[in-house]
Amino acid sequence: MMEETQTFQESEIDIRSYLRVLQKRRWTIVTFFSVVLLAVAVYVFTATPIYQASSRIIIEKENPNVVSIQEVMAVDATGMEYYQTQYKIIESRSVARQVIKRLNLAEHPEFKPVPEEGLIAGIRAWVRGVKEGMKLWMQETFQTGPKKEAQAGPEDEDAELVDAFLARLQVKPVRQSRVVDVLYESKDPVLAAKIANEVVKSYIDQNLDTKLSAAKDAVKWLSERMEEERKKVEEAESALLRYKQQHQIITDFSSDSEKITAQKLASLNEQVVEAQSKRVEAETRYQQALALENSPELLDSIPEVLKNELVQNIKKMEVDIYNRMSELSRKYGPNHPQMVAIQTELEELKKQKTKEARRILASLRNEYKLALAREESLKKALEEQKNASLDMNKKAIQYGVLQRQAESSRNIYDLLVKRFKETSLTEEMKTGNIRVVDRAEVPKEPVKPKKGLSLLLAAIVGLMGGVGLAFFVEHLDNSIKLPDEVKDDLNLSYLGPIPHFTPEVVQPGVEPELVLIHSPKSTASESFRGIRTAVLFSSADVPPQVLLVTSAGPGEGKTLCVTNLAVTLALAGAKVLVVDCDLRKPRVHKLFGIGREKGLTSVLVGSSPLEEAIVNSPIVPGLDILPCGPIPPNPAEIVGSKKMRQLIDGLRGHYQHILIDSPPVTAVTDALLLSQAVDSTILVIRAGVTPKPIVLNGLEQLRSVNAHVLGAVLNSIKTGKDSYYYYQYYYYYYGEDGERRKATRRKKRPSGPYK
Repeated sequence: MMEETQTFQESEIDIRSYLRVLQKRRWTIVTFFSVVLLAVAVYVFTATPIYQASSRIIIEKENPNVVSIQEVMAVDATGMEYYQTQYKIIESRSVARQVIKRLNLAEHPEFKPVPEEGLIAGIRAWVRGVKEGMKLWMQETFQTGPKKEAQAGPEDEDAELVDAFLARLQVKPVRQSRVVDVLYESKDPVLAAKIANEVVKSYIDQNLDTKLSAAKDAVKWLSERMEEERKKVEEAESALLRYKQQHQIITDFSSDSEKITAQKLASLNEQVVEAQSKRVEAETRYQQALALENSPELLDSIPEVLKNELVQNIKKMEVDIYNRMSELSRKYGPNHPQMVAIQTELEELKKQKTKEARRILASLRNEYKLALAREESLKKALEEQKNASLDMNKKAIQYGVLQRQAESSRNIYDLLVKRFKETSLTEEMKTGNIRVVDRAEVPKEPVKPKKGLSLLLAAIVGLMGGVGLAFFVEHLDNSIKLPDEVKDDLNLSYLGPIPHFTPEVVQPGVEPELVLIHSPKSTASESFRGIRTAVLFSSADVPPQVLLVTSAGPGEGKTLCVTNLAVTLALAGAKVLVVDCDLRKPRVHKLFGIGREKGLTSVLVGSSPLEEAIVNSPIVPGLDILPCGPIPPNPAEIVGSKKMRQLIDGLRGHYQHILIDSPPVTAVTDALLLSQAVDSTILVIRAGVTPKPIVLNGLEQLRSVNAHVLGAVLNSIKTGKDSYYYYQYYYYYYGEDGERRKATRRKKRPSGPYK
């Protein structure tokens, strides 16, 4: 919870700091805002009004062609590139020149203004001449490579006119559609409408001219190619016919012909295989029979002989004769006529059987020869068919080449004839894919300048720019202004602020800087009392007795601080001594209205005793002053001498508080030498004036000699409502008697010095 509260407080402090910057730099913001608003107001109320006319067209996809002529004008009318190309064509210089020529804009006063006369016109002409001269000089100076002679063509003569024309032309496509707005700006509303409509008309005409020109070129090209291809067709067909006549080709070598040839080869091959099989079979039977030809008794074993019907009958008859012989042999002897007759009959049968067997053998030999002859015949026929097929294939290859050439030439010729007819028809058609949706009308109100919008933007830009400038100026201010900067950036204790004050009532004989004397109830007096309290409670045991009050640079109010702090200590009842060690620009004696004929330097050199040099303050009881005395030629040697240390040590026993005023740290080394002889050092910083690097430099020098820096005092702070210290000093604007004083006073520059 405490962390959240702290975060809220820090955020609130940051917001207040921003508001303080705005309040502090309010005149910067107001000035910047006023200048911007005034400049824009002068411009919008004095500028020539500009009118804008708009003509709307639609760019369709390429219209469905009555004839197929896409190949002649191969344009993809569906992609984004096509539409982007059309937008650029509308803004092209060729369309612009055509419009300028049609409307004779080269002689129009808006594009050919009357030469101005007078001082301002002369100055403008001189500036333009200087610019052109510089441009030419830079081109000639930085041109690389060989110089080329500039030849002005007809297009270069009106280049400036075309540039001026195109600068006013705009092409705005409507999102998610094919609609395009062609806008033109002009000082004359009627002229703006005319030019917008003429730009659209010129663009449509150029589009049609481009298509018709392409069609004409295509017709001419197709005519030339048709004649060439016709000759090629005639040559190719004549070559094919000659080849067919030369090789007596009556077929067209189609797939059916190839199939028939393949079937013939397959059939012959099957027949050859079958004939080989039969030949082998016949040869085998014949060889077996031939081996038994000389063994008549074995001829019966030949399968063909056994299968013969006559041989089978003879065998049956032999069996019957053998049976009869067996019966007769039991009755008769071998020479019996019946036995002889039977034997003769048996021999006759054997002769018949042998004769039949030999006839069968001859038949087998004939079958073998016939099978062999058939095999040879089929093999020859197969070989002839193979050769015929190979020859046909060779002819078919060349025939196919010639046929393809003829067909290709014929197809190209037919295609060219078709395209020629289509293109000729397209040449006569005057249709396009661009049409006007809305013609431009004469505008009633100008589009430039937009007074209300311009003033609103000027107010916004002026306000934001003024605020930015205010914070930028504040950022450039690197002086010490806030206590947090003392604590964080300088790493010093913050003893308190001294407000900027201008005394309204001054007592006679009292310097204005001694605010505690003439204005004891003022905020400045309370500030010195706060610093006194911070000094007294800076140590837990014993407060510092000898204090050195110095600053980083001159004019920061160290003398003011040391004198008023001494007065607060004396008014509190303490015995206080102020020692003026600023031996270059002493001022302590002036504030208290005493002389400096005798003082510190005369005591140190021994020309005057200490008792005579110390002066009792005529204004504040309990306060003594040791002025600087005569200014010596060597201040640093005097304040850094051993006698100075002995003097300070001797004074410790007589005073409760000794305050020493010294020169600035960064100017001379006096303050560094004195810091070695005192208990603590107080650094005075003029808020919002002293740069932070100077303060850091002085502080670094003090720390380099191991000086004990008690803290820092911010002098001459502002307590107005735009100040960090406004709330801190708000209640000091009420007197102790309860009567409220003015919370707001007229700001005055300080009349008293802050040194």
